[in-house]
Amino acid sequence: MSLIQRLIRKKQILLNDQKCKPSQSIKNKDIINIFYNFKSNENVENSNLINITDKEKDKFIKLIIHENDKFIVINKPSSIAVQGGTKVKISLKDIYEVVLNIKLYIVHRIDKDTSGLIILTKDRFSASDISKLFIDKKIYKHYLAVTDRKFLKNNDLLIHTNNEKQIMKLRYRFINTSDVGYIYLVSLLTGRKHQIRLQFSLSKNPIVNDIKFNKKESNGLLGLRAYSIKFWYDKKFYNFKLPLKETLKSFDF
Repeated sequence: MSLIQRLIRKKQILLNDQKCKPSQSIKNKDIINIFYNFKSNENVENSNLINITDKEKDKFIKLIIHENDKFIVINKPSSIAVQGGTKVKISLKDIYEVVLNIKLYIVHRIDKDTSGLIILTKDRFSASDISKLFIDKKIYKHYLAVTDRKFLKNNDLLIHTNNEKQIMKLRYRFINTSDVGYIYLVSLLTGRKHQIRLQFSLSKNPIVNDIKFNKKESNGLLGLRAYSIKFWYDKKFYNFKLPLKETLKSFDF
C-alpha cells in the first residue's frame, strides 16, 4: 500500500473536510488537507566523506543569515562552488549538508568565484516552489560589481549576445568609488552563464580580479558579490541584503 493510500485510509488526507477514496476525482476549487509531516528519508551523501572541524563548522554556521523549516540563505565565500562536479571535490551544498546534517537542494547558482547570497532548500517541495519563482522571474536579485574604470553613464542598460547566440541584458547603477575601483549595483534581466562578468568585459570595463574575462593580473578575490535577494513565498515577503558598509569594506582586496 502506498503512503498516499495509507494516509487516505487513516483520514490524514481529507477532500473538502470529508473522508475520500484513492479513486475519487478532484475537481477545480476542491480543498485537500494533508495531515502528515513529510520528512526526507534520503541520507546525507557526503557526511562520511567530508571532515569538518568544530571550528570550521562554527565558521560556516555564522555565514547562515537566515534559516527556517523550508530553506536557508548563506553568505557564500568566494572560491567555493555551489554544486559538485568533475573538477569540484567539495561544494557548498556538500559542506552545509554535513554542517546541518540534512539533505539540501539547489534552486539557483552563482559562480564559484562570486561571493554573496545563495538559497538552499530543505525539501523537494520547497525546491520545486522556489525554483519556479526563479523561472517566473519573481525573485529579485542585485549584485555589487567593482571595476577599474568608470562607465560613461552612471545608469545604463547593457545588451549583448553570447557565443550561444543568446541575448544577455542587465542594468547597472553607479553607487560609489573606493580605493579598489568603481562600485556598481547590478540587476540581471536575463540569466546566462557568467553574464555580469562577460557583459562588463564586452563593455570594455571588466570586473576587478576576474581571471576569466580580465586580462589584468589578479590581486585577490573577484570583485563581484550577490548583494541582495527578495521574493514572496508561502504568503510571506523575504528581503535579504548584506550590510552595505561592511560589504564595501570587504572589497578592499
